[in-house]
Amino acid sequence: MFSFMWNYALPVTIFAYCYVRIFHTIRRQSKVMTSHHTTSSRRDQDVPMANTGQVQQQQQQQSTGSTTGAKLSRTELNILQTMIAVIACFIVFWTPITISNVARSFMV
Repeated sequence: MFSFMWNYALPVTIFAYCYVRIFHTIRRQSKVMTSHHTTSSRRDQDVPMANTGQVQQQQQQQSTGSTTGAKLSRTELNILQTMIAVIACFIVFWTPITISNVARSFMV
């Protein structure tokens, strides 16, 4: 049973924990960069008075197209899929060996 915990359950748990932390950090940094980019682009624009309505509409469209709330960007989605694939591959390849070892330890 110790072998199961040490060689299978612990690594899966550590992988999952680390990948969740990495993903949250990437997501937080992405939001910071998006808000910084949106704020600096608004500050840098010289807007004539007659076009302020059009510029406000464009800024609203740009801000709704960025990563907000629960919506994932394409990059974040790719990262998430890769992390899930790594964990799934580990589970798929190590499960048969682990089951065999656990069954063998109960047979003895």
